[in-house]
Amino acid sequence: MNLDELVKGYERAIDFQSTVKGIPVSEENLELCRNFVCDIYGCERQDVRVMYRGPRTSSAYITLKKDAHSFDVYHNPRR
Repeated sequence: MNLDELVKGYERAIDFQSTVKGIPVSEENLELCRNFVCDIYGCERQDVRVMYRGPRTSSAYITLKKDAHSFDVYHNPRR
């Protein structure tokens, strides 16, 4: 993933609670987005949450990482 795609994901999330939205699933993209959110908010990695998006084939309430086609990244500080 390049910087332009990361900026598009950031812009896509403007009206939502997520910081980055709709990023294709890969370990490289996940690491890049986690670092990006940590840099923006100046937070630790434990304050960054990931929500996977895709069909809910294995569970009724969540999409598992193995079934996901994209993910959103949230800044959710622990109290």
